Amino acid sequence: MRQNTLEQFCQMLSAKTPTPGGGSVAALSGALACSLGAMVARFSKDDPTAEKWDGQRNRFLDLILEDSQAYDGVSAVFKLAKDDPARPGRMQEALVKAAQPPAEGLRLIAAFVGELAEFAPKAKGSVASDLAVAAYESEAAARGFLLNVRANTSMLKDKAAGGTLEAEAAKGLEAVVAATKRVREVVNG
Repeated sequence: MRQNTLEQFCQMLSAKTPTPGGGSVAALSGALACSLGAMVARFSKDDPTAEKWDGQRNRFLDLILEDSQAYDGVSAVFKLAKDDPARPGRMQEALVKAAQPPAEGLRLIAAFVGELAEFAPKAKGSVASDLAVAAYESEAAARGFLLNVRANTSMLKDKAAGGTLEAEAAKGLEAVVAATKRVREVVNG
């Protein structure tokens, strides 16, 4: 998916197919947030931070495809005959696997926006609005990742495992919201 144009990605997204879907959009939001953060860092003469965030952006770009591939596994199990004795076990495995990319995305975006909040006081004033947009885009990504974790864990038979993944994801969102607030406070003075 990395080689697609934005137009091609939007066409794929709007098609009547389950992937790419919300998890891929959340990952794209993470990539956009990291890109904006890197731009702000460069204008603020902090190239090492910019390079770090470029690397994080690349991981989010990888997650766009990984999320789609993981959910394609769930879709494949849905196509199995309902009376197939292997179907329930395979579905559980596929759901756990499908929850992994958004769970990782949430951990990554929480780390990024935490770094963004620490960086905020060093940001050059002329790009402060871009810093805030990066934070808000991070929050959008986090909310999308959480919804996708929950979508997959809600169908798990192992409620304890699903609950653990959901609780971890919810804590990640809390961290993102708190860091976004800190960025907003710095930007707004």
